[in-house]
Amino acid sequence: MSEVTEKVNDLSLKDKKQDGKKKAEKKSANPLFLDPQPAFIDSRIKMFDELKAKYDEELSKKERVPIQITLKDGSIKEGTSFETSPMDIANSIGKSFAERQVIAKVDGKLWDMPRPLEGSVKLEFLDFEHPEGKAVFWHSSAHILGEACECHYGSHLSHGPPTEDGFFYDMSINNGETFVSQADFGNLEQVATKAIKEKQKFERLEMTKEQLLEMFKYNKYKVQFISDKIPD
Repeated sequence: MSEVTEKVNDLSLKDKKQDGKKKAEKKSANPLFLDPQPAFIDSRIKMFDELKAKYDEELSKKERVPIQITLKDGSIKEGTSFETSPMDIANSIGKSFAERQVIAKVDGKLWDMPRPLEGSVKLEFLDFEHPEGKAVFWHSSAHILGEACECHYGSHLSHGPPTEDGFFYDMSINNGETFVSQADFGNLEQVATKAIKEKQKFERLEMTKEQLLEMFKYNKYKVQFISDKIPD
């Protein structure tokens, strides 16, 4: 998470000197957090929590059996299906090792570190220096930026992918009538840093297309993405 903070801090403006004089710092007139926050945030969280509770209940009923986890070096770790996660295995290797890992690969597929393994697998860990690990890190960072934009502007988020050197998030504010300026960067940094310090979790939840459309019905951009990208 310290890496996220460093990258978010890159947004902050540094005063430049011209002819030996410091320029006056521009400040945003917008409040740090909208009060009240947009109604769609509470609605979305409520729906997520309800569906997550049902998912966790279903997960708790899965049969637990012994499994073997084969690491990249050929060593084998013992675990339990639907309980043992890649993070558990990483911590068994070492705390500092676990803290460096961004994402896991299970049988060649990207797998969230806290997500329980479902059977015997081949497991690999990817840190920030690995191209796929870096892409996941930047993608997660984009979501933090997205949260900051929603909380600060009440914006409707569109597309927020990782890039080769970082990340971005397209959004609409007041139906495109408001634009981001450099004076806003300081506030966005503060909101993003607050989310990082709270150590908010990235939680996995599988949903149907209909559920996703309901959750994001307030946002025409997300509705378009869901409609186009997810098969019926």
